[in-house]
Amino acid sequence: MKLLAKIMMITALMSSPLAAQADSGERKEHPNNPAHMGGMDHSKMNHKEMAISHNLIKGTGVIHSVDADKRMVNLTHEPIPAINWPEMTMDLPVTKHVDLGAVNIGDKVDFMLKLGRDKQYRITKIVH
Repeated sequence: MKLLAKIMMITALMSSPLAAQADSGERKEHPNNPAHMGGMDHSKMNHKEMAISHNLIKGTGVIHSVDADKRMVNLTHEPIPAINWPEMTMDLPVTKHVDLGAVNIGDKVDFMLKLGRDKQYRITKIVH
């Protein structure tokens, strides 16, 4: 069974447009990075959709309180359309990677949310 899967993968790769391009000796360069082989212009990608697909969501808000012991912040955030959240004030847990010592009441911050395996959003990064 593993051999069949490998054969199917090799066949798919050999018939792909990239394989045909490689066989022809043709190589497209990225306009801003000659070392890039794919010729893909990342500036035209929908990074909002990419963030959702990688489970990362960007938000902006104002900090009202910080509970370092419980790893929790209370903030009022702007609407977050990516997850259909309206503007609201709420408590959000933060991961251990967030330096809560750098966060002060009244700070306007940008933050990244990640949906955990337990289906709860947590702040993974806070930027002033």
